[in-house]
Amino acid sequence: MKAILSVCTFLVLILHLTQGCPWTEHKFQQYSRKCLTLLEEMGEKMVDDSVGELGVHFPEELYRLARKSQPQRITWFISQVLDEVSQLLEEDLVTVAWDEKKMKDFMSTLDTQLAGTESCVVSKIKKSKRLHLYFMKLRNETLGKMEDEAQAWELIRKEVLKHLKWVDLLASTRL
Repeated sequence: MKAILSVCTFLVLILHLTQGCPWTEHKFQQYSRKCLTLLEEMGEKMVDDSVGELGVHFPEELYRLARKSQPQRITWFISQVLDEVSQLLEEDLVTVAWDEKKMKDFMSTLDTQLAGTESCVVSKIKKSKRLHLYFMKLRNETLGKMEDEAQAWELIRKEVLKHLKWVDLLASTRL
C-alpha cells in the first residue's frame, strides 16, 4: 500500500511539473491585471522621481536570471516578489492619501494571487536573498532619506508597479 501511495505521489508530481499549474495558466493574468489597475488608480498620477536617485536600483538582473529558469523556479521567484510586495505594503500608511477601498482591494487581490501562485510550487526553493535585501533597501532608503513620507510612499508605489509589470510579463511569456 505504501509503495502504491509513493508511486501515485510521484506521478502527480511529474504530471504537475510537465502540465503546468492551472492557476498560472488560467487565473494569474486576471489577478495580475486587476492588481496593476488598482495600484495605478489608488493614488495620484505616478511621480516622475526615481528611487535610483536614492541609490536603490531595480534588480533587472534577477528578473533576467529568473526568465532563463525552469517554470517551477520562475513560479517560486514570482511568489517571492508578490510576498515581498505584500510585506512592504502592510505598513500603517496614515501619511498616504491613497483610496482606502482600492488599497484594501489591491491587498486582497495580491494575497489571492500570492496564495494561488504558492499553490503551484511543488517544492520549496531557497528564496533570493538579493531580492529580499533589495525590498528592504527600497523601504529603508526611500522612507529614511526623504523628508516627505507621503512622497516616499508614492515612489515606492511606482517601484511596486514596475515589479508587478515585470512579474506579469514573466508569467505571460514563461509559464
